[in-house]
Amino acid sequence: MYYQNYFLRSTSQDISILFTLIIEVVRHEAITELTFDYLKVIASDKREEKLLQSMLEDEREHFNELKKIYFTLTGKQAEGDSPQFEIPESYIAGIEGLYFQKLEILSIYKRMRNLSPYLYIRELVADFIHDELRHLTMLNHILINNSLKDRTFAYYPSPIYQHDLFS
Repeated sequence: MYYQNYFLRSTSQDISILFTLIIEVVRHEAITELTFDYLKVIASDKREEKLLQSMLEDEREHFNELKKIYFTLTGKQAEGDSPQFEIPESYIAGIEGLYFQKLEILSIYKRMRNLSPYLYIRELVADFIHDELRHLTMLNHILINNSLKDRTFAYYPSPIYQHDLFS
């Protein structure tokens, strides 16, 4: 891949890798969408449900846009293994699983952005990266809030402050 007259030139190998990455991300996004949909139903809080709904809508948009890109470039539907959704052990385990899936998807999006010869795709993938970073923040917020709910705080004076140091 190199620049010539301000246009990005890609090799056929880069394009084929891009197609493979698009199919991989479509599969990941499908699984992520199912997980968000499930977790939204079992969310313990209305705010968390709204956050999950917002992320779910973004995932659906990414899924549809990636399928359109693949179809535009190849003339074929993006095909891959059908998503295998596994019900998480708990709500928190599902959120943690999504967090790590998002990290994996981010690295794939980064590679896609670097390999794409088309400005439109690079800008669209940059928007997807921005959305995924925002999702990571929201998931982190949910994880922190749920860890604080389970935590008990012991308020007792520390032994250091029991002595009058200035007398």
